[in-house]
Amino acid sequence: MSGNGRFPEITIKDRVEPALGLLVVLAAPWLLTVAGTGEVTVRDPVTWHETQAYAWAAPLTLVVTALGCPLLLTISLFLRGPAVCLDAERIQLRGKSKVFARWSEVDRIVLWRRRVRRFGFIPGWEPQVGIVPAASRTEGFRQVASVRLSYRCGSELASGVARFAPDTPVVDERSLGQAPPTEPR
Repeated sequence: MSGNGRFPEITIKDRVEPALGLLVVLAAPWLLTVAGTGEVTVRDPVTWHETQAYAWAAPLTLVVTALGCPLLLTISLFLRGPAVCLDAERIQLRGKSKVFARWSEVDRIVLWRRRVRRFGFIPGWEPQVGIVPAASRTEGFRQVASVRLSYRCGSELASGVARFAPDTPVVDERSLGQAPPTEPR
């Protein structure tokens, strides 16, 4: 972090990625011009059939992919709302179903990992945050009151909970067999 603690330090990676994007934007007209306007024979990698395509189609696909993927990631980063909202009275989880709970009703906040399958067949883990109500100490909170949370946001969540509800612990159950309280930053 930089001196004031609010803005992250700018690294080399933060300077190289925009430079590469600018390079692709500047090189795009040259790539399309060099490719020409004629037709070429290409082989479909799936069906192995040969077809005719314009010569500029491959460079255009490269440019759109090189610019489109980072653009979509940036847009989703700014349009995504917070997963957890805290105030002096309550905590709100914003997932597929919105969950509200008053601080007096919360026993603890739990960070945990849910087993998922990406693309239907790749196994993985998805970080979650859940609320355990004071009335029940069951595992049912994982299905009802939980939302996806980034791995890096555990300490930020603990800081917010410590500010509004200092008696409510934030427990990290992402590592099997360990459940230490998460320390605020």
